[in-house]
Order: sequence, then structure tokens, then C-alpha cells
Amino acid sequence: MSAAELAAQVLLWAGVAAQLLCCVGVWWMRDVFDRLHFTAAAGAVGPALIGTSVVLTGGAGSVSGTVEVVTATAVLLLLSPVVTHAVGRSARRALHGDRGEGAD
Repeated sequence: MSAAELAAQVLLWAGVAAQLLCCVGVWWMRDVFDRLHFTAAAGAVGPALIGTSVVLTGGAGSVSGTVEVVTATAVLLLLSPVVTHAVGRSARRALHGDRGEGAD
């Protein structure tokens, strides 16, 4: 086993462990805002580690496969905070009845 394969295995298992910890965190927390912290991490940490692992092993066997993996990981890393923010605003509005824009 080469160093790159070993690093890919470590990154893959770290990504899987991160995803499992995020799932446990979402299950364990009682408040929607606390759960959002774990869903935000699930959209960033796990995919970054797993995507890096796939790239280290050569992607899907070709350059286009590697580009697809990098693109999918980048989309997840860019859009996950946007989705988390939108869910947080929606939850605040539903629970508190305000829009969070300051005093009107």
C-alpha cells in the first residue's frame, strides 16, 4: 500500500466518522438551531474529506471523473452554508414571528 493509498483510506474513514458524528449530533440535539450546527458540518467537513480521498485515489479513473468529484465537492462546500442560513432564518421566523431585520 502506497502513501497516497494510505492517506486516501485515512481521509475516507475520517469523512465517514465525521458524517456519523454529525448524524448523532442532529439526533441528540433538541433545538433546531443546535441541530443546524451539525447539519452545517455535515455539508462541509465530510464531503471535503471524502472528496479529497477520492481525488487522491485517482478520481473515478479518469481526468473527467476527478473533475466531477472536485466540482461536486465545491458545490457542496459553497451551497451548504447558504442552505443552512436559509433554514436558520426560516426557523427563526416560524418560532419567533419576526424577520430578524432589526426594529421596524
